[in-house]
Amino acid sequence: MPIYVYECRNCSGQWEVFQRLDEGGEGLGCPSCGKTNPRKIVAPFRTNAWSTFLDGMERKVNPHKFKG
Repeated sequence: MPIYVYECRNCSGQWEVFQRLDEGGEGLGCPSCGKTNPRKIVAPFRTNAWSTFLDGMERKVNPHKFKG
């Protein structure tokens, strides 16, 4: 289940919600002020794929560094 980040249109508070893909923000209330009808915002996607890729390339280019 993905995590969505919502922002209150009234107080600008932000919070995360676990939701199914087909669910919307209708009926969600702000934890700070209680107002409904929040705005869904784009959340940063975090992964370690890039660092894993770079480590793998470093092992291929300079294998002598990783011999122990």
